[in-house]
Amino acid sequence: MHDVYFWAMDEIVSDKAVRRRSGAKRERTRAALIAAAGDLIRDQGYEAATLEAIAAKAGMTRGAIYGNFANRDDLFAEVALDRWAPVMPEHVPGTSFREHMARLGRAYALAARQRAPVAIHSASFQLQVRRHEALRRRLAVQGRELIENTARELLRLYPQEELPMPAVPLIKALAALGEGLMAAYFADPDEYPEEVFVAAFEAFAVR
Repeated sequence: MHDVYFWAMDEIVSDKAVRRRSGAKRERTRAALIAAAGDLIRDQGYEAATLEAIAAKAGMTRGAIYGNFANRDDLFAEVALDRWAPVMPEHVPGTSFREHMARLGRAYALAARQRAPVAIHSASFQLQVRRHEALRRRLAVQGRELIENTARELLRLYPQEELPMPAVPLIKALAALGEGLMAAYFADPDEYPEEVFVAAFEAFAVR
């Protein structure tokens, strides 16, 4: 009886281990394809990032792409999330909203410096997004979900009365400010040092 029980337990553990390994392999495959697509867009532009080129760069077949993503737009939506991730500094407990805004300004300044080398291809990708309605809608849905989640997190950290406006419009305004400052930095880095970013975000804390 005990032998049968332990044999059964071994089978369950083995089955779970196989599923974990399978899941880990799938995640590695997805990550490799996302990285390959992102590198191609960065180095050669959106149009050069064909499914054949992405698969070849990742050392896989085109079938691997369709085994992990619904289509090219689905893959590129993941690339956008991976390569142009939202700028969200870690909250430091006990700090004021103004201090949080200063940290956000510094985080956007750092992101601008890090993203400057790929700014041209990022702009090309954004242009293609506007030309492809399905991809635009996909990214818009992801963007709205992110805004709502970030707004909830902000309200968890600071009461509404400490904020200059309702949380959702505030997150939208901060994101637009950050993206605009980064675009200005890409065009003329010397005119947009970190202190400009910080001052712009701290202005939202003035009541």
